[in-house]
Amino acid sequence: MADPVVANVFKSGAILWYAPVGETIPDKDTIGAGDPWGGNWQRLGFTKAPVTFAYEREVADINVEEYLAPIDKYRIAEKAQAETTLAELTADYLSLGVGGTPTEAAAGAGTVGYEELEVGGEFRLTKYAVGFEGIRYDANDNDLPLRLFMYRAVITLNGELEFSKRSDDFPGLPIVIELLADTDNNGKLFKFQRVTAPAT
Repeated sequence: MADPVVANVFKSGAILWYAPVGETIPDKDTIGAGDPWGGNWQRLGFTKAPVTFAYEREVADINVEEYLAPIDKYRIAEKAQAETTLAELTADYLSLGVGGTPTEAAAGAGTVGYEELEVGGEFRLTKYAVGFEGIRYDANDNDLPLRLFMYRAVITLNGELEFSKRSDDFPGLPIVIELLADTDNNGKLFKFQRVTAPAT
């Protein structure tokens, strides 16, 4: 801990990205704030709600007869999740939350362009790597990324889609991103990364 630093106060929106599990996370030395993440990372479109992230743990007390208070504590379970609402209603984004494989076709002579998604009957859930990025500014006004990477996660539709002519709102896709242990990385759930200064 150190003295308070105004530039450490973080106020930013967040941009979501997703990729196949195992995709290399963006290199902090070469991928600057706001840059495309490269590789197979795909942007997850506009969001109509803030991105929220929560981590929970379950703890067990270690008690002995000699003392009234626990002598130690151990973490015995943990979980984490992120939530937001996507602003764009497309078959691709809907499929992330409900499954299925979108199909699309371009318009042609006498035929419309379209996308379709059939849903149901799928037992297994697709896993993704997911990440988000916000941007902060240091005392010299350099834009620096703050990133959180989720190694393995499932994305699920997390509420209703509302279609109304009388509402002053528009339909969004509420999603929850539930993290899974990365079995190739000693069971890790996520990585937090904050660039504190530009390269010299």
